[in-house]
Amino acid sequence: MSREWQQTKMTRYVLPDAVYYQSLWAVRDLQRMELRIREMDREGTSARASGIVREKRADYTGDSQVEKQALERAILEERVSGIKKALLNVPACYRSFILSNIIMKDNGSAFPDKLWRLWKQRFLYDVAHNLSMI
Repeated sequence: MSREWQQTKMTRYVLPDAVYYQSLWAVRDLQRMELRIREMDREGTSARASGIVREKRADYTGDSQVEKQALERAILEERVSGIKKALLNVPACYRSFILSNIIMKDNGSAFPDKLWRLWKQRFLYDVAHNLSMI
C-alpha cells in the first residue's frame, strides 16, 4: 500500500497530517454513508407503511431509537453534503480522477495531466473545512 502525500506547492491548502488523513477517510467513506442514508429511507418508509407506532417515553431520557436514528441521519447528511460541496469547487474534468485516486487508490499515472494533484489538495482542504476539522 502506498503512502498518501500532500502537495506542498500550494501552502495555503497544506493540512496537518492528522486532518489530511481524516479528510481522505471521510471521502473514502462517502459511498457507505450514502448507502446508509438510503437504508434509513427504506426503513422509515416501511415502518410508516406497516403502521408501526412507537410509544412515547415519559422520562424523556433522549435514548429512543427514533432519536438515535434521526441524529445518525443528520450527521451522515451533513458529512455527505460537506464532501459534495467541496467536490463542486473542483473543475468537473478533474472530479472523477480525484475520486478515483482517493477511493480506488489509483496512482494517477494514466490521468491526462498532473494538475489533478493540486485540485485534490484543495478538495481535501475544502472537505476538512466543510466538516469542521480545521
